[in-house]
Amino acid sequence: MKALKGFFWFLFKCFAVYSVLVYALTFWVPTSHWLPGFLMMSFPVTVLVDIGFLFFWLLVDSKKALAPLFLIFLSGIFLDRTYQFKKEPVDLSTSKKKVFKVLNYNVFGFWIKPDHSREDDKETNKMKKWIIDQDADVLCMPEFNNEDYISDFRTVEFLNKSGYKYSNMLDNKRMKDGTTFKTLAMFSKYPIINHKENPTEQQNGLMYIDIAVGKDTLRVMGVHLYSMSLRLSKLVSQKEMSGIKKETRGTLSQMKKGFIARVSETKIVEKWIKESPYAVIVCGDFNETPYSYVYGKCRKLLNNAFETRGEGFGFSFNHLPYFIRIDNQFYNDKKLEALDFKTFNKIKYSDHYPCLGTYRFKM
Repeated sequence: MKALKGFFWFLFKCFAVYSVLVYALTFWVPTSHWLPGFLMMSFPVTVLVDIGFLFFWLLVDSKKALAPLFLIFLSGIFLDRTYQFKKEPVDLSTSKKKVFKVLNYNVFGFWIKPDHSREDDKETNKMKKWIIDQDADVLCMPEFNNEDYISDFRTVEFLNKSGYKYSNMLDNKRMKDGTTFKTLAMFSKYPIINHKENPTEQQNGLMYIDIAVGKDTLRVMGVHLYSMSLRLSKLVSQKEMSGIKKETRGTLSQMKKGFIARVSETKIVEKWIKESPYAVIVCGDFNETPYSYVYGKCRKLLNNAFETRGEGFGFSFNHLPYFIRIDNQFYNDKKLEALDFKTFNKIKYSDHYPCLGTYRFKM
């Protein structure tokens, strides 16, 4: 029994070193190398294992339980990124500054079902009407699709008639024939006075629009960072060891490629933020968890609206692995005040949940 306890204590000490390394990397984000990307992504699992060690040592040797308890306490540094308690609503009745809303929603091409069949049309139209009903001033929609065969009404025309008179696409050349195919799109009720695009892989990329909101100007940056396209459901469904090994290798390889690609994209986002003479909001599909290089770099420059005004875990992905938050809104807290932030996890039209932020200018 004594030898077994010694073995588990050795295992715990090794894992404790790993835990501290993960926490340090996540907190300081000292490097953009892909390997720390894997380590930081393991943060939630690391905390769960430490909790498991806590219960184990409480049963076996209560004095040793203080060590995993300390590690769990240390992980509390990242509580703001993980969970938010309900906050008192902001009183807007005395507001003298314009209040505006930004909705970011990866709409999955408005394809409600994977086979893209015509029977999707009613649900697709419900999805579009739900977006309009939110009455956001700016829409940021990765994987936007304007093809007329998927719906009774074309999306661009419908949004234009619903008050979104101004728009910009990641691939503006394809808009000349009136169609787009799974691209990043932004729509605004306010005039767009400037814009810039940076396409990357397929439908992914970055753009910003500068909009005139009354006497103020706002830069809204839309992002759809490199997609990992992980086939986790296929990995889970494997029954043969050879299939598991093949899918695992493919998954890890795709994740590594994604970490590398998103680092270069983040550098462009940083540049646009620092160059902006206006208040900035960065929103969209980051394809990274809150424990990552991308999130850490953005968090050093801007506040995260979920952390300021969100509630619960804010999970934003509607497919495996489900319990992740990869859709975000970051904002310049020196020029803007976040009043509310909601993740609509009951709106299941897409493989992502929509996020709605409410803001006002400070000065």
